[in-house]
Amino acid sequence: MKIPLDFNKEGNRLSVIATVNFSGRCIPVVFIVDTGSPETFVDEFTTSKFRILTKNLQLDHYMIMGGTKIALFKLGKVKINFKDINGNLASIDFSNLKVAETAWKRAGMIYSSISILGLDFLAETKLSLFVNPSKKEGYLTDEI
Repeated sequence: MKIPLDFNKEGNRLSVIATVNFSGRCIPVVFIVDTGSPETFVDEFTTSKFRILTKNLQLDHYMIMGGTKIALFKLGKVKINFKDINGNLASIDFSNLKVAETAWKRAGMIYSSISILGLDFLAETKLSLFVNPSKKEGYLTDEI
């Protein structure tokens, strides 16, 4: 299985589009692939559109990201669906998805949602990450 990743215009950020299935809800998510992050999480801005609110979830812990303290709430077991290189559905179970509470809010500010696919996702699912920045090629794979 190979799940293609998308490079941004500058070629310095990888992302992947997925659907997270949680309690019968299908949540479309754009994950930034970040192996420097120990945690995989969906931003509360995304989950709130599907009436999954951090006030109804249990606080797991806080983490520091980019110098900002972020509260992570337990979402738990989910099924994450990706499209593979052939356009087929690749459905992957993940047991420890979190929801990140928005760190700051300002009046008149447009908030951009950020969801992270971290190292814990790769470790639990036993997927490998292949990246060749010079060719703007990247994918997740279960092949060695």
